[in-house]
Amino acid sequence: MAIHTGNIIQQPRLHYFDGELGCLHGLLLEMTEQLILQLEQTLHALDYADMALALSVIERDVKINAYHAKIETEVRGVLGRQGTLANDLRTVLRISNIADALEKTGNEITDFAARIPALTLRDQSEKPELLTDIFNIGGLIKIMLNKMTAVLESRDSNQAYKLMHYGLHCETQVQEGIKQQLALVLQNPELLDPALDALYILKTLERCSEHCRKIAGYLIFMLDSIDIRGYLHAEPIRT
Repeated sequence: MAIHTGNIIQQPRLHYFDGELGCLHGLLLEMTEQLILQLEQTLHALDYADMALALSVIERDVKINAYHAKIETEVRGVLGRQGTLANDLRTVLRISNIADALEKTGNEITDFAARIPALTLRDQSEKPELLTDIFNIGGLIKIMLNKMTAVLESRDSNQAYKLMHYGLHCETQVQEGIKQQLALVLQNPELLDPALDALYILKTLERCSEHCRKIAGYLIFMLDSIDIRGYLHAEPIRT
C-alpha cells in the first residue's frame, strides 16, 4: 500500500531488505577491520623484522577473500529478488564495488608483506632512511581505513569526504617518498637494491590509497547520491 503525501507517492521500504542491507554493511565493516589488522601487523613485521608475522599476514589473506566471496553471494541473492527499489539496488551495487576494492587492497597488503624479507635481511643500518616513508604512508593508509569504518558505523558522509582528503594527501606523500628514495640512491649507489624494494612497497601503498579513494566515492554516492567519479583529482573536503 502506497503512502500519499500531497502529490507525492512514497513506496514503503521492505523490512527484510533493510535487514539485508544491514547485514551487508556489517560484512563490509568486518572486512575493513580485518584489513586494518593486516596492515598493522605488516608494518610491525617490517619494523621488527618478524618473518613469522609477515607469513601469517600472507596466509590470513584467505579471510579477506572469504569476506569478499560472502558479500558477493549476498549481493547476488538480493539482486535476484523481486520488489526492491531502484535506490536500494544502486546501494547494493555500490556495496559490491566497495567489497571489490577492499579485496584488491588486501592483495596489495599481502604483496607488501611478501616483500618484507628482501628489506629486513639486509644491513639494518640502512633501515631508518629507507623505511621512513613506508611507515609514514602506511600510517596514512591506516587512517583512511579507520575513516572507512567510521563511515560504515555512523553513515556520516563527512567522514567519507575526509577519507577522500587523506587519499589526496597520501598520493602527494608517495610522490615525495619516491623522490627521496631516488635521492638516497644517488647519494649511495650501494642502496640501489633495497631502495628498489622500498619503491615497490611504496607503489603497493599508493594502490591501496587509490582503492580507498574509490571507496570514498562509492560511500559518498550511497549516502549523498552525489557521483564524484569525475572529480577524483579534485579536493572535495567537508569540515
